[in-house]
Amino acid sequence: MKLVKFFALTLVLSVFCEAEGRAQEPPPPPDQSVVRLTNCTIDDGFTFADLVERARDLPRNDTSPDNVFFRRPVYVSAEYQERWDVQVALFYPSFTEMINRRVAAANSVRGRLPMSCGPAQVLRNFTARQAEGPFANPTAMTTSFCRLTDGSLRGAFNRISTIAGNYGAAGNEALVQMYLPGLGGPLNRESDFVLAIVGTSREELTEGLDLRLNGFRPELGNYSTAGFSCDRPSLWATTGIYSDLTN
Repeated sequence: MKLVKFFALTLVLSVFCEAEGRAQEPPPPPDQSVVRLTNCTIDDGFTFADLVERARDLPRNDTSPDNVFFRRPVYVSAEYQERWDVQVALFYPSFTEMINRRVAAANSVRGRLPMSCGPAQVLRNFTARQAEGPFANPTAMTTSFCRLTDGSLRGAFNRISTIAGNYGAAGNEALVQMYLPGLGGPLNRESDFVLAIVGTSREELTEGLDLRLNGFRPELGNYSTAGFSCDRPSLWATTGIYSDLTN
């Protein structure tokens, strides 16, 4: 079994706690949720397919998350792949619901899946563009660490929404989301938000990458004063354990 430790700098989706004295205006909340993330290793003797099968067999009730996804790294940092096998994302409608449901569930699920996980962290998730769906299961997604260079988070969110709309006008449908700090995670950070793009299928996501490769520039004509830069994206295969988005 891989040694399970917490490496804040290698988490591909980390909570970036606000630096002291640097308050940012939050983006508008059209579609939002709270996401609990953990990075995990699969126990020896088990496969990812075993993990998915057992997770889907667990009972679902009023204390369960709204949506559960297992994300497998495809192209991420070498440090991440050396330490983790899968990222577990649990979606809740609010902080209150998350806490209440988890308190009510207590330890009823702990130890019932063949994996060992690092510390959990919570992100706020805002949808900049909703896809037409339904989503294939599994599908693919990218995540990128981003930094503000000018303006506010609200301005960056609006700019992302406009760019995502330009992709849609070019025929590429994808779910586009902004992740912001919530609870837990490293105390210091170098990024302001995470940009996530989820294709309704693996092919649709890669076709969106090919659009830019072939010269498409969705940011042209966008006169927003909000500036931000993003690191190169990481690629994940994401499997819905249960979700209202998938087929």
